[in-house]
Amino acid sequence: MPWGVSAVLLLSACSAAPADPPAPPSASPFNSTDTAWVQLMIPMNEQLLPALDVAPPQLREFAAELRTSHTGELARLRELRDRAGLPDTNLHAGHQMPGLVSAADLLAIRSDPASLAKKLHEHLDQTAKLARSEQENGTDAATKSFAASIESSRRRQLDRLGQG
Repeated sequence: MPWGVSAVLLLSACSAAPADPPAPPSASPFNSTDTAWVQLMIPMNEQLLPALDVAPPQLREFAAELRTSHTGELARLRELRDRAGLPDTNLHAGHQMPGLVSAADLLAIRSDPASLAKKLHEHLDQTAKLARSEQENGTDAATKSFAASIESSRRRQLDRLGQG
């Protein structure tokens, strides 16, 4: 299945909202892809942060840079969430999905900090793919633009991780 189709299915499967009805001219510019992307990216970034605290020596500088970038992204994602009128709840709590650091993942990383590199790769790759899907299927211009910047950032971070 092509990634774009699977990303849309992943985003729609995790969304509790029904399909969007036709929007009246004054309605929100957000469609279900925009809202699902915002509601997924927030926990994707939030749940990565504690794992960065246990980075092994060879990843500490990179982990610090990821903390800075992800924290900045979180501020923008929360602004988008608020602008869309979405609740401040984690719809993905307890979910197991690629790139999302679960409680079990965090325990494993704490037990073996060297395993962080693999989880970072998975996180960066999946969030880049999600950002691509938002660009292709979202309707809110600001959200799509932000997704483009995240995808570009993730590609650079993946390149850097591969060289580490």
